[in-house]
Amino acid sequence: MNNKLQQIKEFAQKHLGKDQCSAHSMDHVMRVFNLANTLAKGQKVDLEVIQIAALLHDIGGAQEANDKSGKTDHALVSAQMADPFLRKLGYNEEKIQHIKDCIETHRYRTTRRPKTLEAKIVFDADKLETVGAIGVARAYAWVGKHNAYLYRKVDIKKYADENLGGSLKGRIQDRSKHSPQINWETKDKHIVNYLYTPQAKKIAKARKKYFEQFLDKLEREIQGKE
Repeated sequence: MNNKLQQIKEFAQKHLGKDQCSAHSMDHVMRVFNLANTLAKGQKVDLEVIQIAALLHDIGGAQEANDKSGKTDHALVSAQMADPFLRKLGYNEEKIQHIKDCIETHRYRTTRRPKTLEAKIVFDADKLETVGAIGVARAYAWVGKHNAYLYRKVDIKKYADENLGGSLKGRIQDRSKHSPQINWETKDKHIVNYLYTPQAKKIAKARKKYFEQFLDKLEREIQGKE
């Protein structure tokens, strides 16, 4: 990691801080960074754009978490926070805008979609964190942070109307009403259909199977069947 990337990493670490949910900690950021590098191999991309966007994509997360109205979008906040810092480091306007586009379009629960291959790789690397063994671990870290349910299954359409603004891809309004099972039905099991790169889709299929098996086993145990 060169000097500029190290400075960016330290900037991200500073803004993520100790109060950030462990599901969105610096460990998460570095997993996304490393996976984005893997997805970028052999592709004609600006690797520096991908790496910087991966490091900065969640720096506005604390502002979203602290906004009980659910109106703050950490992707937009992160891009806004990144702008003056990247200018200070001497990046030109074109590169800064490209990085900001990757950050602004990295989240699932939004109408904004990545257009460049760099943005698609950042999106894919971040979304792969929602499935597989790491997906299970992060789901329950999130549950603990927001005092949500370990297990809760609901009528999904009704739930979307009540807590997702009427859309399965809507923003969660009251996090304490959510659960890994609800997140699976509204997001995680569909994620492979929203990924962009062939390698990410391949990884997602294997990870999705693991997560689904875990949820099935958990439900049997919850019901006292085994």
